[in-house]
Amino acid sequence: VAQKDNWYLEILLGLFCGLRKGEIIGLKFSDFNTESKTVKITRQLVANPVINSNTGSSVDNYELVERDPKTPNSVRILKLPDVIMTELESRRCLIELYKKKMGEKYNDHDYISCQKNGNPHSLAAMNISLKKLCTRNGIPSITVHGLRHMYATILIENGVSLAKISGLLGHSSIHTTFEYYCDVMEEFSNINAFMNNTFIPE
Repeated sequence: VAQKDNWYLEILLGLFCGLRKGEIIGLKFSDFNTESKTVKITRQLVANPVINSNTGSSVDNYELVERDPKTPNSVRILKLPDVIMTELESRRCLIELYKKKMGEKYNDHDYISCQKNGNPHSLAAMNISLKKLCTRNGIPSITVHGLRHMYATILIENGVSLAKISGLLGHSSIHTTFEYYCDVMEEFSNINAFMNNTFIPE
């Protein structure tokens, strides 16, 4: 159902690459290598509080700013499946149309995920759209973090080593990965049975 959604590319990046929300909306076309079919994660977008200049304490609002990834290990290069490369080109064409339509009003930050004026989406936008997508189609709601968790779980089920999964997720250490997914590993047989009984091809 996500294929027809405006957030399809972002959903694929969460599910097939395990990217964090801030990493997804912080991606730029320049981060992708179309020849090697890879993406380099070098930044994230985060909400930065804007303090009221009169009071010096209260927060007026939040602005999105680019920051380094969450941990030093979060800087990583990931191999991409063909479906993401295909959707990336579709997104590039769409953004070129935005640029032509907006003209000088378009704010070109090179983001792959942006509004029609080139500015990045809010941090909440993708989760809101995911919830609406799930509700419309009668499936359980999932968040961006849930997509990341599914990615890791699928890798565990397929026997990928914890060290490799830790590197792919950009965790600070393998210990962090173990803490998150030790229960998944212990319940592998139950998960496998659930998947087999739930996701039956039509």
